[in-house]
Amino acid sequence: MKKVAVTATVQVRAYDVLCRAVEEGIGYGWNRAHKHVDKPTPEAIRSAIEDAVMNALSEVLSFHEEN
Repeated sequence: MKKVAVTATVQVRAYDVLCRAVEEGIGYGWNRAHKHVDKPTPEAIRSAIEDAVMNALSEVLSFHEEN
């Protein structure tokens, strides 16, 4: 495969990327909270949504901890 130099500027619309990740996380978390329980507690719903949103954000962001 021949390498081709590409000179272009790409701008990521960070707000859109983050919104999509949060929306997908909320939907996934909501479904996950209701997967095995018909009426999950508000705490279970919040926990499932929080976990799913953080997982979705982890897919589009890199978190570097400072020592």
